[in-house]
Amino acid sequence: MNPQPIKGKLPLLIALLILALSSMWLLGRCSRSNENSIANNFVRPGEDTLVVAIEFSPTSYSLKGSDAEGFDYEMIRDIAAAHGIPVVFHPFVPLDYALEGLQDGKFDMVVATVPSSSDMQQKYLLTDDVFIDRQGLVSRRADSLSADSAYIPPQMKLLGDTVWITASSPFRDRLVNLSQELGDTIYILSDPEYSAEHLALLTATGEIKQAVVNEAVARKIASDYPGLDVSTPISLSQFQPWILRSDESALRDSLNIWINRYKETDAYQRLVQKYLDPSTR
Repeated sequence: MNPQPIKGKLPLLIALLILALSSMWLLGRCSRSNENSIANNFVRPGEDTLVVAIEFSPTSYSLKGSDAEGFDYEMIRDIAAAHGIPVVFHPFVPLDYALEGLQDGKFDMVVATVPSSSDMQQKYLLTDDVFIDRQGLVSRRADSLSADSAYIPPQMKLLGDTVWITASSPFRDRLVNLSQELGDTIYILSDPEYSAEHLALLTATGEIKQAVVNEAVARKIASDYPGLDVSTPISLSQFQPWILRSDESALRDSLNIWINRYKETDAYQRLVQKYLDPSTR
């Protein structure tokens, strides 16, 4: 990748710096080495505590000052409070480490922007859908590109081009299938240190050309950076569940009841409007 020089983008650079510092703090717990990963260093609390590994992202979990917020975070917090369940959240960036911790019994649940695919269903128990989203292409709008930059192509013109995704993302399967459907190669890049929010911001600065992330994440970033184009879908709408170990059927059954009851409440609709509904941005 050949980064383009960044000029006149101080607000974006500040945002990237803040995001990088936050991620460095998180990645201090999520080292690339197995010896230093969350899964190995984390000491599980008492058995009555629900331990949730939650993705650091604009929709799942983020920090606003010293306060945590996010669609999944607030929904789990509300459900746990309603049923008197102690809950501990452990933010993460690399998905691999969270899934390793789940399999090792260190976490009870992983919350991430992972759709309910057949591959995930074979490996894990998935709850009923918490919300519905789809994968979308993040690129720069034509009028925000420099004179020597090519227009970021829509879905059908990705062939032979490069796209970034988060490490271990199931989005890779969709892009591989898309390249097979269209009969040519889509080159896929990733880095364990880059979250979906990183990728969207790096696209806005021109450091990377384009990325595929969940549309809810893309729209939230684009609300602050109107130079981003998030109008090109890459997949159909997909169910977004929470992820459990295959032996946690009792927990899955309870969560399904609680999720479906919560989705009937005004509190759920407020979360949808705050984090997912593009008409509120």
